[in-house]
Amino acid sequence: MLAVMNVRSSIALFVTSALLCFSPLLDGGTTHLAQMIIRLLILTWLGLVAAEGIRTGVFIVPKISSEYPVLSFVGLAIVSTLLAPYSHPARNWLLTIALYVALFYLLVSFVDRWEHVFTLTCVIVLMGTGEAVFAIVQSVRWGAARPSGTFFNPNFLAGYLSVTWSLLLSYGVYGYRQAAIRVGMWRHPFLWWGVFGLMFSSVLYAVILTQSRGGLLVLFAATLFVLICRYGWARAGACGALLVLVGILLPSPARERALAEHLHNPAAYARWQMWQGAFKQMVDHPLGIGLGLYQYTYPGYAFPIEGEIARYGKVAQTPHNDYLQIGVEMGGAAILVVFGGIYTVTRDLWRVVGRRLRRGQRSLMVGLGGAATALLLHAAFDSSLREPALAILLVLCCALITAAGRMSRKGTAAAYVIGTHPRAIWAIGIACAVVVVSVELVRFGMAWSTFESASRHAVNGKLHEAAEGLKRAIAWDPDKSLYHHGLGSVYTKQFEVTAHEQDFLQAKREFERAIELNPLDSRVFALLAQLYLTAAQSSHMSSDEQRRALLAGSARLYEETIRLAPFSAVYRYEQARVYWLMGNWKKAERRAQEAQELEPNFLPARAFLARMWAKEGRMEEAGQQLREIHGRQVRYQSVRKDSLDQAFLSVDVNLLRPAVNPAGALR
Repeated sequence: MLAVMNVRSSIALFVTSALLCFSPLLDGGTTHLAQMIIRLLILTWLGLVAAEGIRTGVFIVPKISSEYPVLSFVGLAIVSTLLAPYSHPARNWLLTIALYVALFYLLVSFVDRWEHVFTLTCVIVLMGTGEAVFAIVQSVRWGAARPSGTFFNPNFLAGYLSVTWSLLLSYGVYGYRQAAIRVGMWRHPFLWWGVFGLMFSSVLYAVILTQSRGGLLVLFAATLFVLICRYGWARAGACGALLVLVGILLPSPARERALAEHLHNPAAYARWQMWQGAFKQMVDHPLGIGLGLYQYTYPGYAFPIEGEIARYGKVAQTPHNDYLQIGVEMGGAAILVVFGGIYTVTRDLWRVVGRRLRRGQRSLMVGLGGAATALLLHAAFDSSLREPALAILLVLCCALITAAGRMSRKGTAAAYVIGTHPRAIWAIGIACAVVVVSVELVRFGMAWSTFESASRHAVNGKLHEAAEGLKRAIAWDPDKSLYHHGLGSVYTKQFEVTAHEQDFLQAKREFERAIELNPLDSRVFALLAQLYLTAAQSSHMSSDEQRRALLAGSARLYEETIRLAPFSAVYRYEQARVYWLMGNWKKAERRAQEAQELEPNFLPARAFLARMWAKEGRMEEAGQQLREIHGRQVRYQSVRKDSLDQAFLSVDVNLLRPAVNPAGALR
């Protein structure tokens, strides 16, 4: 029996350590390959536990204080998935949530000794230290302005390191050097404190190098949490005030960025507008819009960033607040459930800390509490929990706190005991479920890998190879709108070259299928509208009647596009061009003027109006537009511009002047 328990503990430790070590490595676990491996690891562990339960004849599921919030959250996720207008991302996120919940319960079931807690926190600290060293190398050796370690975003690296910081700080202030690790060469205090000091300073220096304002904030919060638990409010408050003063007065990359960021990046402090947009969506959709669909509904609630060349379209399509995104996608009730879960875990933590514990045990609990505080606070200022590495860390911290609460109670912790008789039926049912979920995970991963390969072929101009690759991706995962969208774009490129009707029909069919799957994506409507416009302008396949029908279809599609993305000047401008070709000059002028009002620096709309007014004989107005175009190009000539800004300012005044021909328009 003891041997079986040791094997189970070894498997659990191995799988959990593998998750902790692997999850940050590929862009913080955000790549599809990384997500597939992470999910399969959790599913493998779950399958092994299920097999053991069938063998012994019972499933033992721990009773936890947060079970009602956890199960309520899963229930709301199921409802959100069923109501989602685009089910593919909703199903994907539902599967992710279910596996995170399974991981939480597996960890609570496995962790029944303080040695387990210590081992897993050591893995976290070692991984965090490794990330810190790598970030320092990126900055010092490779010249990275803001190192990100193995994450794709420096802010997420800073959030990740705050967990390691909290654990190390707790070890330090509670003097964990007296624990069992002090053996052999670690008996020497100088060596122990030397290694500890190197790790501690490396993590702090790496966070400073990321220049993450949110990272420094959560680091400060974790520090305050640990100091309050160790020294009380008064001394912790004094230390906190001192740290703030040092941060303000002492020059550092993070301080300089905080002072200068708003001058170079007007969108740096746009979170309040993002949050307002999220609140509006929650009011408009009290039951939620569906899991994973925020990115498609955001354009309807976009806001301008004054001071930018392009006022709309430069803000990330997340609210930079995981709680608000949960509320938008799952309804306001989901936020209450989340905070209910936070409350129950916090209550467990205070109950554990309030009991008689050994010094080392208390340091572990306080460190985990500070780590969870940092992760939860970071989620209020960024979409950090969409990062698998950070989500897994939060699940682990909460599970270890919950498990410690069970260990600290007198007697045997409560559990649900579920019989597995008849075993054959249970075995078949669980085996089928594991196989189905595994196939689903592999299918998603293979489809995305194929799509990425096909996308590279498309960028390199290998349209035939790209089309074949996208067909294989669709065969793997036919319900993902993006793959049909991509294949339609490839057929569109082929049609632009060949003008063959077959290419047009294939592109049209794929775009229509993408719209059928996801009616929220304005980009697909715009691509189909552009396809109609291209076909209408092709002399090889359009009679006059076909041309009129295609232009009318393009105008209707742009109307739907504008409904989904009402703040896009580009779509209004493109529809104005269609109305112009249809001979409806009034509607063309109205749409172009709307585009100009939305984006005053969108010069193609101004050039369009100048040409139109010149043809109508309104030379003074046309000349004014020409002067305005020239003046804005001169104004932004020395300003750093990205590709979107360049597209906005891309008008050749020398070609426009003869068309407008105002006498002395530019003086």
